[in-house]
This record gives sequence, structure tokens and C-alpha cells, in this order.
Amino acid sequence: MNRIVAFLILAAVSLVSLLLVLGWSLTNYQVGNASMNDMMKQMMGGGYGLGMQGMPLLMWSSILLLGGIVIAGVFGFVYYLAYPQIRLSSPSQQIMQPTSATTEDSKTSWSMLLRTSKPDEKKVLEVLASHNGVYLQKFIVKESGLSKLRTHRIISRFVERGVLTAVRRGNTNEIKFADWLKVMSSEGS
Repeated sequence: MNRIVAFLILAAVSLVSLLLVLGWSLTNYQVGNASMNDMMKQMMGGGYGLGMQGMPLLMWSSILLLGGIVIAGVFGFVYYLAYPQIRLSSPSQQIMQPTSATTEDSKTSWSMLLRTSKPDEKKVLEVLASHNGVYLQKFIVKESGLSKLRTHRIISRFVERGVLTAVRRGNTNEIKFADWLKVMSSEGS
């Protein structure tokens, strides 16, 4: 709802500024304070007098720019209404969160997680599993042999998928297996 209000305010400001620029430019450049002689010169082919001048290129470009902003805003608003934001919920969170995990389900899910993980991801999971599912991120970096950035990206992906949780501890993060995975980590890989 806040986006709609922000859009409407932006559209109103753009439209008002477009109308002001257009009105000001038409008043100053087209109608002006022309005398009868200046109008007669123009009608006779003598060009513009001092009072009536053509609009400069800058004025036309500003009118076109503001008009383009209003048109793009209207199309953006229509697109926003026609295609609302899709809320992504990870299928792994829905499928792999058993309410009462049995030992057999846990082993199957753990092995499936390891099979579908990339080699670097497996390293992070195995280091975490060797420490009962709770470990500091800086130590995961050291034991896995991966760079800080690579480890951070892997952990961030797992956190997004609901496999791990991260809690800030001092200048590092404490990484834990998610609740549905804790049963599996106690049994090892």
C-alpha cells in the first residue's frame, strides 16, 4: 500500500510540474508581451519580434522529459497492478520440514541434501555437521579451506533456503542447522 501512495504522490508531482513548465513556456514564449507591430511582422513573414519568440530547445526537451516520466510512471503503475510481486517461498522449506521427523526420514533428507549440494557446499555442511550443527563462521572458513567470501555466499544461500540459521556473535556469525536438520546432524554424515 505504501508503494501505491508513493507512486501517486510522484505522479501528481510530475504531472503538476509538467503542467507548470508547459504553461510557463507557452505564456512566455508563444503569447508573450507582443505588440501589434510584432504580430504584424510575423504575419507578413518578418519572423519573430522581440515579444514573440520560439521556445528554446531546452524548454522542449524538458517538456518531453517530464511527459516521458509521467507516461513511464503510468505504464509502471499499470504493470505493478497487473503483475503483483510474487512472494517466493522456497520449496525446500515446505517439503523438507517434517513436523515429527523420524530417524529414517532424517537420514534420507540429510543424504539428499548432501547429494544435491555442490562440492564447496558439502564442505561447509560437513564442517558444521562435525561440530554438532553449531559453529562460528570464521572457523568454518578455516576448516573448509574456502575463502571468506565464498563461505559467506554459501551460508547465505543455505540461510535463504532454510537449511541454516545465522546469528550475529561479536565480529562473526554463529551458524546452526535449522530445526528440521538438527536430528540429522546428530547422526552424522
